Amino acid sequence: MKKICLIGATGFIGNNIYETLNKNKNLKIIRFSSKENKFIDDVDDKNFDLLIFCAGIHSLPGDNSKNIFLKNKKIIKNCKFLFNNTSKIIFFSSFKTCFDQNNHKVLSSNNYNFYEYDTNYGKTKIINEKIFLKFCKYFKKNYLIIAPTHVIGPNDKKLNPNNKFLIDLYKKKIIFYPNVNIPIVDVRNISFNIEQIISKNKLTNEKIILNDKNLKLKNYINLIKKEQLFFSIAINLNFILFVSRILNLVKIKILDKSRFKYIEMNPVVFSKNNLKKFNIYETIEDTKKFFIKKLND
Repeated sequence: MKKICLIGATGFIGNNIYETLNKNKNLKIIRFSSKENKFIDDVDDKNFDLLIFCAGIHSLPGDNSKNIFLKNKKIIKNCKFLFNNTSKIIFFSSFKTCFDQNNHKVLSSNNYNFYEYDTNYGKTKIINEKIFLKFCKYFKKNYLIIAPTHVIGPNDKKLNPNNKFLIDLYKKKIIFYPNVNIPIVDVRNISFNIEQIISKNKLTNEKIILNDKNLKLKNYINLIKKEQLFFSIAINLNFILFVSRILNLVKIKILDKSRFKYIEMNPVVFSKNNLKKFNIYETIEDTKKFFIKKLND
């Protein structure tokens, strides 16, 4: 039986990975809270066959960049002994830290100026990734860096930004959108991939992108609202951001600026793995049904 330590099991992706792996009788999953700096599950021997790092920092109201990076430093410090107590590590990075916005073809080897374009969450992810890579190479650890694209899915304890974006689109009657692509991955397919990677012991010391489907944003909207009457209007991105800023002054939001920025920088993405249990149409429908019911309860 493989003994696995999962860091970040309370997050969207981490919780789904835990639920999937915990059903596998060949695996023993021990959860660790990087925030509380303690194990969630009982553990005697603190040596592990594999460590999965899904922890991340999210901005809260009133947080500034300095506080975010101090919190991030604390996560790394709290997890240091766990990194030392395993020889194999799967590290979850951020898709937005994988590409150059001037490249049409997105590969895991692409780079871009994350300090200029990324969120605090993305900044800490790429910094952690650089620290993690140096650590693994210096101490000769086998690793795999996973970079999921736009993650949606029904198995979420709270409404994460990507699912919220889907639900916001579902509610709108008039939608302004730029002519861009959106690459999407089902959180359940991520968990399925991780289970396969572990069972086949495929830690290939590289960085891979997980992506299920590339869609035009217009087609994504049509899938979300296929049973509704609505109007969608293609518009220049810079113009809609300008209008959005004006409307924000009177507390009216047509679409969140950070979400537009996120989508604008996502062209067609090529995935390393193609293991899928759910197709994108099931993903959208399952996500809608789950959260619409949850929001109406």
